[in-house]
Amino acid sequence: MDTNRVVLYSKLGELLDKHGISALKLSEDIDHRRSTINELVHNKDMESKRIPASLIAKLCAYFDVTPNDLFEVRVIESDSN
Repeated sequence: MDTNRVVLYSKLGELLDKHGISALKLSEDIDHRRSTINELVHNKDMESKRIPASLIAKLCAYFDVTPNDLFEVRVIESDSN
């Protein structure tokens, strides 16, 4: 049995750093809750998070990127004891 699992990883924090933008400014610019932006920046509860397509579209348009630039799938290896 495969003991690895995959998770969606947000690269929003990296984009903010690259562009020198704060989560607060981003949330104001795209008119979205700062708490949601912060959760994506810190990859909080990504396994159970529902991310609206409208938010993904806003982020992609804001940074002129594709969803592939915004997210990646990571494999997390589990110890099989």
